[in-house]
Amino acid sequence: MRFVPVSLVVVAMLSSCALVLPKETRYLRSAQGRSNQAEVAQVLGRPLMTTTSPEDDAVWVYQVREQEAGNRWTSTGLWCDEYVLTFDNRSILRRWTHKSEFHGGELMPTYCVPGGMTMPIATKPKTEFQR
Repeated sequence: MRFVPVSLVVVAMLSSCALVLPKETRYLRSAQGRSNQAEVAQVLGRPLMTTTSPEDDAVWVYQVREQEAGNRWTSTGLWCDEYVLTFDNRSILRRWTHKSEFHGGELMPTYCVPGGMTMPIATKPKTEFQR
């Protein structure tokens, strides 16, 4: 009988982890291998950036930034979460990654996470009159 209370504590601890997971993470766990690009866009919105992988799979990048107010023990800063989603040639979500970084004292960091995706340098779009 001693194992019953311990197992209840373990179950309670594991279930509480689901409460602190970001909503994007909870959704992507359920969507992987099932949802297509349109369904993902309906839930997460338009991606910040899109590109293709060397395997010619579609790659979408989302960044979620959340300001954290400081207090006596911590400084004001910004949490930045980056999600990189990869879709196969049938537009099904196959894999995704999540990185998170706290920018203490910064409210407008130039990057989201170290080693994360970066925006390409904007180029002037060609018009039909340019040759």
